[in-house]
Amino acid sequence: MIKTSKYISFFVRDLLTACGFLSVLAAVVLALNSTDTINSSLFLQLFLGASAFTCFRYALVNTYEVEKRAQTISFYIFFILADVFVILWLWLFATGPRMLDNSVLVPFVIVVLVIKTMVYTMMHIDGKREAKQLNQKLNDYKKGEDK
Repeated sequence: MIKTSKYISFFVRDLLTACGFLSVLAAVVLALNSTDTINSSLFLQLFLGASAFTCFRYALVNTYEVEKRAQTISFYIFFILADVFVILWLWLFATGPRMLDNSVLVPFVIVVLVIKTMVYTMMHIDGKREAKQLNQKLNDYKKGEDK
């Protein structure tokens, strides 16, 4: 099992790698297509995008061996953080008329939370059903093998 401090150091390393990659990509694209200077807001957008990507990656693709409880806690924390980074990016950098005005932000967050809760509930129910079916098939296989 991996220690929490090591897990966090891997997360920070991956976050910095994503930030660096996005910065280089943005610099190349801007150098090829623009004569403007790079805004400081672009760096904040790159950081928010890299943070959301890294959090989604750690929530959905856990490649490190951690105990079941820590994996569940990490899933929820990273998924919530990723949502926060995406919503913050939308709120700060929406173009045109303020897409996420303060009066729209709270209902937007509530809708996201309700939808995610519904999806997690359906996934949990489906997972239980699949586990029951798999256990039944394994029992049938054991009974057939014992004969």
